[in-house]
Amino acid sequence: MNAFVFKFPLAAALLAAASLAQAAGPLLLTEHPRNPQPLRWDTSKPIQVYTDIGPLTYRDSGTEFLSNTQADRITAFALKQWSDVPTSTWKAVTDPAKFKKFSQLAGVGVDVKDGETAKRVYGQALEGGIYVIYDQRGQVIEEYFGVPKDQVLGIAFAEIAEDRDGDGYPETIVKATAVMNGYVVPHEPLDPDQPWMPPPDIDGKRIAGVFTHEFGHAINLSHSQVNGTMAYFSHPYYYEAFPGVPGCVPALHSWRDDDPAAKKIDPKYIETMFPFIDPTFPDANGRNAGYEQSTVDRSDDMAGISDLYPSATYLKTRGSVAGTLFLKDGRTPYGGINIVARNVADPLGDAISAMSGDKTQGLVGPDGRFRINNLKPGQKYVLYLEEIVAGGYPTTPTALVSEAEYWNSNEQSNAANDRACTASAITAEAGVTKTANFYFNGYKDGVQYTPIVYGFLGSMSKDGERAAGWIDNKPFVWDSRSGVEWAPDGVAGVNTSITRDGRKLIVQADLNGNVIGTDGEGQPVKTNSATIWDTRTGGLTDLGNLNRDRCGGSSQIGVSSSYGWALDSTGRTAVGTAYVDRNGDGSCEGGWSGDATIGGEVIPFIWTAGRGMRALSLDGVDLSAEPWHRAHAVSADGRVVLGNSNFMKAYAWIDEGKPIDLYKAVGAIDGYAMTPDAGRVALNTERDGVVFWNANKGSKASAFTKFRQMQWCVDMPLLGLDVTCESEGAAAIQQQFGAIPVQVADISDDGKMMIGSAGVWFSGLRGVLWLEDIGWIQLSDFFRTQGVAEAYRYGLDGPASMNAAGNEIVGGIPGYPMSWYVDLKKAFVCKHGNSTEVGFPSEFVDEVKHGARMGRCEHLRHSDR
Repeated sequence: MNAFVFKFPLAAALLAAASLAQAAGPLLLTEHPRNPQPLRWDTSKPIQVYTDIGPLTYRDSGTEFLSNTQADRITAFALKQWSDVPTSTWKAVTDPAKFKKFSQLAGVGVDVKDGETAKRVYGQALEGGIYVIYDQRGQVIEEYFGVPKDQVLGIAFAEIAEDRDGDGYPETIVKATAVMNGYVVPHEPLDPDQPWMPPPDIDGKRIAGVFTHEFGHAINLSHSQVNGTMAYFSHPYYYEAFPGVPGCVPALHSWRDDDPAAKKIDPKYIETMFPFIDPTFPDANGRNAGYEQSTVDRSDDMAGISDLYPSATYLKTRGSVAGTLFLKDGRTPYGGINIVARNVADPLGDAISAMSGDKTQGLVGPDGRFRINNLKPGQKYVLYLEEIVAGGYPTTPTALVSEAEYWNSNEQSNAANDRACTASAITAEAGVTKTANFYFNGYKDGVQYTPIVYGFLGSMSKDGERAAGWIDNKPFVWDSRSGVEWAPDGVAGVNTSITRDGRKLIVQADLNGNVIGTDGEGQPVKTNSATIWDTRTGGLTDLGNLNRDRCGGSSQIGVSSSYGWALDSTGRTAVGTAYVDRNGDGSCEGGWSGDATIGGEVIPFIWTAGRGMRALSLDGVDLSAEPWHRAHAVSADGRVVLGNSNFMKAYAWIDEGKPIDLYKAVGAIDGYAMTPDAGRVALNTERDGVVFWNANKGSKASAFTKFRQMQWCVDMPLLGLDVTCESEGAAAIQQQFGAIPVQVADISDDGKMMIGSAGVWFSGLRGVLWLEDIGWIQLSDFFRTQGVAEAYRYGLDGPASMNAAGNEIVGGIPGYPMSWYVDLKKAFVCKHGNSTEVGFPSEFVDEVKHGARMGRCEHLRHSDR
């Protein structure tokens, strides 16, 4: 009989820090390539239980706090919760007197309390059953599993399975292990001088929730997400969770929220298998979530164990619903999304979840199937989609690539006909499985919004076929035909600039291995420098530096002797930041003379293929007031360079001449985007929003063009300050703060379209586009009126780059490592009451100029243009 030892799955760890997790389902499957099945215990007799011989935890004084006898009682209580589920056949020994102690086992024989003694249990073919370790000081957690003892409350999983059906794939669990972390049990008396410390868990009723949860994993249950997100993480004005589709039902908030505006969920509704538990503090009424989660009385948990170990009457006396989640094409199944069924009459007390594809976990290809059992006959249930925020195993959670929605009897992908809040209740019938397929909302025509890569895309080739990005300091290229190509080993970078043809990128690399010193631990310090990566040949060209590779600036990618920011159209010109040791002190990050700043050690550079790297002029600049400068953009022909100083003033250089102070000329603080000939340079100014500069006309007044900008209180609210639009009025706010700043990321070749982010960090940033003859449009409004349901959740508040024509965009969300591709070649206008598809942007603009409204008629509001 074949046996298999399973390695520790992270899904079996119960976290002591906030973490969301995946929906219910089996934790481990067989490895059958065509038909994987959940591992199951043999339930012909109760599962034997083996327990440790030491206490669960100690007081700080070294005396026992929860003894071995108390720990065994908690174990018995927790196992009884699962054994008493009436619709399940799974049973364990629940009488502590019938537990077998480790001292009775020849292969163990000791108190398992650290990494070394843990080896007597883990990986050993001992007698069949569940082995429970009382880890008094968290040493097993740290030394054997290598995880911090203050971060994980317990770990349990099925460890050994046997092949009893003869197909060559072990399916019957014969041994499981569970380690309970005694280190995290509150054990000291309350101290008035330390009111932040939790009261002692005298009888272990709070830590019992950890035991019950971990034994769920030993049974082979995964995590579930039903009410736990509301109970633990939902707070007004910060992050809100909902017992349904956001915008269709009001949010519910954490049971511990102090905000008087909070609508709190009762902790009794938290499912046992939610992957976060707080066994520390009780609330004002003395209630604690750890205690509430110690009992198996939620429909979701009872469904989980009954699905794996169904009694003879389970499916006959309960209703079920099953279906498949499809992408908007109606053909492609999509796994990794949480589907929740809530009883209309008892939405919190009777709710059950399943993850699409959780029965195969991606092992047999795309799988969007789901099944929800344990529905009460005669009761009405609504089903809806929600995203799994974190966790990810054993079924990998995926992004909700459309809007969250309820299932309805007219379920379809057309967002105009299938409104997110329209729900059709399903009446459960005993022994009957109802069908409820989901189709992501989204149109197949018009604007297309597609997630393409996990990472930050920052620069797009002008044919729209390739884009450069990075993740974890590693550059890559996304290609629309071939996918992702990673930079060679040793290449780093968190800034990306790609040539117009998509062939070359600016990156960082250490190609000479030069050592400039040692760090605080005596390790050698090397520098990287600006480098061009030719993706066609794989070649790397070191652009050099201006300090003979003796010093540099420190960042998350190490020490850089030069740092590249941008390339011209062919990669024959590059610009960036260089470092020099101006005062001879061996450092090049400051420029000090005594207590005075002399600056000039962080300077802008230009590099060309024929002449190498040299400094751009800083003639006339007061370096003591502006100690550092950089160059971060260059025109297609390499003639015009943009940069700034100290994030305060925008500068430009034309044909490597003297710096042009654009702040002095027009109040510009930065500028990144320009047309190929620099005839339109988008400058972000201090008071006037975006101003166009024609670099070919120099710095005279006629070279600058102002136009209508976004206004506070009209286009966006001002948040995060003591003054508000409501308290001061729009006119006063606009007078005080000027136009809404816009960081323009890119501009079309003809200069008639721009993309960027509007706002300020403390008030929120919003993605925007600008069309000549129309003006500024928030991308969230654009997507909504175009009916791009896929963009409703994430949007594109960080648009990064676009193609030459302005009808293909890449970007994402500021700070979130996910990038989207937006195909704008076709868009809709509402013309004479009909939704009409037109070319974008020129036809779109022309139709709007002649009276059409922007968007599909079905999605327009009265206030929309």
